[in-house]
Amino acid sequence: MATTSLPRTSNRSAVIAALLSGADMDRQRLIAETGLSRATVFRIVDDLMTESLALEGVRVLREGPGRQSTSVSFNHRSALVCGVDLGGTNCRVVVADALGRALIRSRDTTPRDASAGELAAWVAGRITDLVDRHGDGVPLHTVTIGLPGVVTGDGRSVVASHNLGQIKGTGFIETVSSLLGVETAVGNDSNLALRGELQYGSLPDRETAVLLAMGTGLGSAVSIDGQVLLGRTGLLGEFGRLPLPGREERLRDLLSGADLVAYARGRGVRVPTARALFEDPEAYAPLLAEVHGALAHLVTVVALAYEPGTVVLTGGFSESFDTARLTAISDQVADTVGVRSVVRRSDLGDSAGLLGSMASSLGRLYDSLGVSAEDAASVAVDRTLIIRRLADCPTAPTAPTTPTAPTADPADTTPRSTHDEQMAEG
Repeated sequence: MATTSLPRTSNRSAVIAALLSGADMDRQRLIAETGLSRATVFRIVDDLMTESLALEGVRVLREGPGRQSTSVSFNHRSALVCGVDLGGTNCRVVVADALGRALIRSRDTTPRDASAGELAAWVAGRITDLVDRHGDGVPLHTVTIGLPGVVTGDGRSVVASHNLGQIKGTGFIETVSSLLGVETAVGNDSNLALRGELQYGSLPDRETAVLLAMGTGLGSAVSIDGQVLLGRTGLLGEFGRLPLPGREERLRDLLSGADLVAYARGRGVRVPTARALFEDPEAYAPLLAEVHGALAHLVTVVALAYEPGTVVLTGGFSESFDTARLTAISDQVADTVGVRSVVRRSDLGDSAGLLGSMASSLGRLYDSLGVSAEDAASVAVDRTLIIRRLADCPTAPTAPTTPTAPTADPADTTPRSTHDEQMAEG
């Protein structure tokens, strides 16, 4: 039995991967694309239909001898997946079908003053409500949550979070997983944003790339040969912790929205948002010169560490840097250390993290169906369609920002975070 089960599993993987493009195709095309025998393809398709994973489509008209056949497609309604981008300012959620086509999305203000248990209950409640209201009875299979903090490689614990200090430890992860009742994966938001760029953006698959996530906080991620690197402790790429040369301030103090505003006020410059600084460059020229210098220093560090072909910037704060400024930084780094990296803003904007979380959930769904990693990587994803469906799908009304206490973890005694506690994290 052991000698025959592996080929059967591999054959099934190849057929499902071919169908995951979302296109209707007849069995003859499946035979051609997979290289499998006619009998094997027909048997696997019959099995998939029995499991409600494949659907019979329209009749395909053929010229010449041989029986006519019907098209086959993957059943996109076989399961739902969910991606979450939980930030220090906003929480974005998308619920999609089994082909990654968005059905409903939401964007709400993150209840930053909630305890770990309350925040977990709020996130789980938001996801459950979206699925109940818009999932049309299709079961939810997997949820992936991107967190603004240092997450261990196994996804079981948050080492630190500068902007959501209450999620530190295991309490938040354990509670939200228990409340959702489905497979729940957790990862660093920058790593997931880079996965989104690799899956749906324009980054070359085999090029070394670095992503700098510049929003309420500062994060980074790196990929080599299309694989996002994960450190055991989660500290890999946490360059925001580095002090500026000869100074006490860290890189994140000048390259993240919340910290830059605090830094400016400490210098006697009172501005409501980081964006306001960039909107009046003449008035804030000295401070902006520090920001540009900090970004050049950060790009220099990652250039020497990884020699990336591309450094892509994402997050709301990154939108303040125009193309000319980024090109100048790229030239400056090349002249200084001899590494030429194209520095540019993200194609996906602030959707990168959400798409990366969704891609992670899809990957786990396909793995559960027996699709190998090699076959999953070969799926012909219609990137334009996925991005358009996310942009065009309905947006749910804003959720209340006052969370309720969770019911699954009555022993949760995590204290509410304070600004001082958040600043002490890492």
